[in-house]
Amino acid sequence: MPPRETVRNFLQELLAEYGETAGFSDDTSLVISGMLDSLAILRIVVFLEQEFGLDLSDQGFDQNDFDSVASIMQMIDRVGQAGTE
Repeated sequence: MPPRETVRNFLQELLAEYGETAGFSDDTSLVISGMLDSLAILRIVVFLEQEFGLDLSDQGFDQNDFDSVASIMQMIDRVGQAGTE
């Protein structure tokens, strides 16, 4: 499964746990809008580290990095590139 689809599916399941069943686009605000909270961000971090083998421990956390599928994908690319340098 492509990474974007993997992230999207995880977020859809997470949103369902929070009672959010409406559809969302890759640019839909999930955190800033209040659909997800800080505990959800921690779950997203753990998921990304396990699923993609990322080490996010050295990253400064900005909720904007986790606010949408698009911003998560940008962060994955950024962290992934930093890990190959």
